[in-house]
Amino acid sequence: MNFKAPSVCSFVLSIALTLCTFLSLAQINLNGAYVATRISYQNGSELQDDNLLKFTYVKYTFSKGNQIGISGVYYENGSPFSFSINGDLLLVKSSAGAVINTMKILEYTGNKLVVVNGSANGTLDDPFAIKYTLYKEEYIQRKMPLSSNDIFTVKKTDTVFKSGQKVYAQFRGPSFQNYMYEKVRNKTPDVKSGALISTFIVDERGHADSLRIIEGINPKYDAEYLKAFKTAKNMWQPAQINGKAVKVLMNQRLRYFTSEQTLPSYFHGQKANIAFKNQDYETALFYYDQALENRRDEVEHLYRRGICKQMLGNLEGACADWTEIRALGNHEADELLQKYCK
Repeated sequence: MNFKAPSVCSFVLSIALTLCTFLSLAQINLNGAYVATRISYQNGSELQDDNLLKFTYVKYTFSKGNQIGISGVYYENGSPFSFSINGDLLLVKSSAGAVINTMKILEYTGNKLVVVNGSANGTLDDPFAIKYTLYKEEYIQRKMPLSSNDIFTVKKTDTVFKSGQKVYAQFRGPSFQNYMYEKVRNKTPDVKSGALISTFIVDERGHADSLRIIEGINPKYDAEYLKAFKTAKNMWQPAQINGKAVKVLMNQRLRYFTSEQTLPSYFHGQKANIAFKNQDYETALFYYDQALENRRDEVEHLYRRGICKQMLGNLEGACADWTEIRALGNHEADELLQKYCK
């Protein structure tokens, strides 16, 4: 039997490719927002539909001072952490500097970032570790078509767009939701339940105005909300379309629940989640029904109950739950709606 040694050319080529990969990772300069367009296993296989990660919205926002925000909604940057890059590893750290998550960078090309999160046993090389394929948010937005549904009003040459993943104004802070909760909560400690829904417009200068309270809680709370809103008027980065600043209609929903509403929903939800994880969809469906009796707007429960119904052959019921999520102003189930509920 004859063995053929690898040629010098192939050896040199292998070294060159390895060196190029090393150099490209060494030149990583993470800045701006990256959004996951695909979440899969590292070996390339698809996640199952009942794996919540498959359709989860994930956004990493990198900013000055090696800060990273991790968010599950498009309109927020998420809680800030620090990060560092060590070779091909992306290390996410707490405020105290402790490493709380380690990801392996597989690919980086400026607009594209591919990372692997550790598997259940923490191994980054596990074929079933979770792989995130992310693209620059502005790159994705340019690729998304603009439709008539993205427009709120048109008056002569003045157009106001509706907020969505394609176009939205960015609050200059981790979370506008938390900002308003904290500002109003201290002034209205007596509010235990209810919901406030508002809309407002952020103009081309990043100035928020034209506030409308669509649904209020009570006169005192609504007045304090208005005061808090005014303090955040100039804390916005304007929406853009193709690099041009535009006006956009934003909305917000603040909700409060009593312990009588929250506790039963929580405990039933915990039982449902355990059954769901064990793929016992009949038991999970029973407990999600119980949980949603007390808190009908719990998105995670609606999402998973829809999965249970789908797995049990009730696609119409699943679509109803996922449609209800969209009606709450949440887009977490949009991919499922598009895939199964046309």
